[in-house]
Amino acid sequence: TNNNPSSGKIFIHSVSNFMTILDQELEPYWMINSDNKGMDFKYNNGKLSYFHHPTQSNNNPFWIIANSSMQEIDTVRCTDGFTDFHDIIITDENTYILQSYDQEIMDLSSVGGQEFTAVKSILRLQEFDLNHNLIFDWKASDYLNIFDYEYIITSGTAPLGQVNWMHGNSIDIDYDNNLILSNRKSSEIIKIDRITGEIIWIIGGPTNEFEILNDPLNGVNSQHDVKRLANGNLLVFDNGKLGEYPASRVVEYELDEENLTANMIWQYENPYGYLSRAMGSAQRLPNQNTFINWGSIIENGESIGAIVMEVDYDKNIVLEIRYQDYQAYKATKSIFQFSIPMQIGDINLDDTLNIQDIIFTVNYVLDNNENHSIFHLYKVDSNLDHL
Repeated sequence: TNNNPSSGKIFIHSVSNFMTILDQELEPYWMINSDNKGMDFKYNNGKLSYFHHPTQSNNNPFWIIANSSMQEIDTVRCTDGFTDFHDIIITDENTYILQSYDQEIMDLSSVGGQEFTAVKSILRLQEFDLNHNLIFDWKASDYLNIFDYEYIITSGTAPLGQVNWMHGNSIDIDYDNNLILSNRKSSEIIKIDRITGEIIWIIGGPTNEFEILNDPLNGVNSQHDVKRLANGNLLVFDNGKLGEYPASRVVEYELDEENLTANMIWQYENPYGYLSRAMGSAQRLPNQNTFINWGSIIENGESIGAIVMEVDYDKNIVLEIRYQDYQAYKATKSIFQFSIPMQIGDINLDDTLNIQDIIFTVNYVLDNNENHSIFHLYKVDSNLDHL
């Protein structure tokens, strides 16, 4: 379906395969075999960003930042813990906000755990300036009480003597410059003071502070993407939980942060009744359409691929793309244009393919630079085999 959707290009990463930008006609504007790299590939406040996870297990993963000239301009990783792939924000102040995971040994015997429990997946948010100076450092265990999460401690889903506490999967900057964090593990949305680190409020989870209004499901479950909209509302991609939800959905809440209420004013359920077990995203576009990636959809125990969709506010489908053999982590839509000629093989950027490009390519290959980014490969790898 391609029935006059909003203008813009689609950024999509098929898990373990391709990073792609589709144009208005749904043709590949840019595409590369990502070779297990490229999670959260997106237009990011005037730049491009994606997660790079080296294949060697002893290498630390990091984020790559590029400009509209297809040049890698920066890499960034957290100073503590294992840098995570779920989200990165490039702020208006040209800082980076990303997340990692730490672990601690805690005595959880009083609530049914072990005396020496390895508490893993303790979420950490860090913000860096362009010189990679750490300017904000938030660790969940400093502000949240793990004893409030007793059901995780006693659930038995982790090996004996271990607890997996959190699963952060989206970060957003609120209208007041504070942070909104999505913790899928406990179906909670947390607002954090960006200066002090203190918790401002929590929606959902074991310490929920909000009354949920006009929502037949009484809140979200295992959500994957949370964004504050320009109108002040909260937009959530709500994965749902097998056996409890009829289907995954996108839901919009009007928040009253003084009286602590979240009033559901709009929702859109998957029109085919699919439940997304993981991944997924939702983006409210300038014309009030909603751009949705339905995440990892399973039917009868098997993946049915990816579905990317755009619906107007009246819930009419104006765009739908199905990929039978691929799943997509997130998908976004942005007004974007590379500032260089896009022809594959045009290495010297003169908008002409000739012997000079062959010479440039040979020199590039002989240089044997293992640190090349995917953006550089686009011009060289004409058959998209990443070799």
